[in-house]
Amino acid sequence: MSARIGILQAPLNFFRKKTIYPIVLLLFMLELLFPIFISNYWTLRIIMFANLFVIYATSFDLLAGYTGLISFGHSLFFGGAGYLAGLLSLSFGLPLTVCIITGCLFALIVGLLLGYICLRLKGPYLAVVTLICPLVVITILYASPTILGGENGIAGFAQLAGGSLIKQFYIVLALTMVSLLIILVLARGNLGLILKTIREDELGAEAAGINTTKYKLIAFIVSGFFSGVSGTFYAHIMGSIGPTMLSLQYGMSPIFMIYLGGASSIIGPAIGAYVITFLDLYLLAFPYMRIIIYAAIIIIFLRFLPGGLMAVPSEIGRLKRWLS
Repeated sequence: MSARIGILQAPLNFFRKKTIYPIVLLLFMLELLFPIFISNYWTLRIIMFANLFVIYATSFDLLAGYTGLISFGHSLFFGGAGYLAGLLSLSFGLPLTVCIITGCLFALIVGLLLGYICLRLKGPYLAVVTLICPLVVITILYASPTILGGENGIAGFAQLAGGSLIKQFYIVLALTMVSLLIILVLARGNLGLILKTIREDELGAEAAGINTTKYKLIAFIVSGFFSGVSGTFYAHIMGSIGPTMLSLQYGMSPIFMIYLGGASSIIGPAIGAYVITFLDLYLLAFPYMRIIIYAAIIIIFLRFLPGGLMAVPSEIGRLKRWLS
């Protein structure tokens, strides 16, 4: 068993080294060239959305992968921040920057409140409570068609960079790079080590003098804030937002992303975000089957490749050694 765990951890150990930072920067530098060589409007748009979901998934990995707190309601941060930003823009005509900052701060505050409420809950109890929260908000939206747009949502508020695709692409790329590097620094530093300690043995962490309540709350706040960042930019790129952004689909998406790519690795969920985003294109014809298909994929990965896509290189090496 220990040998098996060591094999799965091998690729992760590489990404814990400081070399990951220049690699990430290099990949983002390559993306700077995409608008030059890719002329297809929709391809650039999908890549842009994939980058936003990178922020969403990697921030969720801090909470679920590192701390072990599974939330089914992370769409509350993603969609709630986007809704607030859109309403401020549409109803009050506030500047786009003010709307985005307010939406992100809203997600941070909600993360603080939800984290405080849920701190004593674990396992399925935490998952159920976090699942209920966005459903309550969706019900409120449906009951307020005049103010909140009801089931149709709201539209017509300011778009990022005036709707210019190229400007939006570069703004989102810079945002993703900064956010990912911040999350990497947090995850590879003392905070990440403490969160992993809490995940593995919370009682032992408390016995060692770690304030587990404080650090779990920090995980909720940081994860909520960056989820809000991705949600507000997503809404202001679309120029519209509806209750769907708070639905189970968006609540489950980061879970699929982190376990597909490899939980507790940050880079794995980033890879998973790209895979899921592009896979969505091919599943548009099966709108009611997507979650079932994703669930089946994750079950297969958890059973046969628990380390996610990050563990593929080590698994190939193990297979070659077994065949030789």
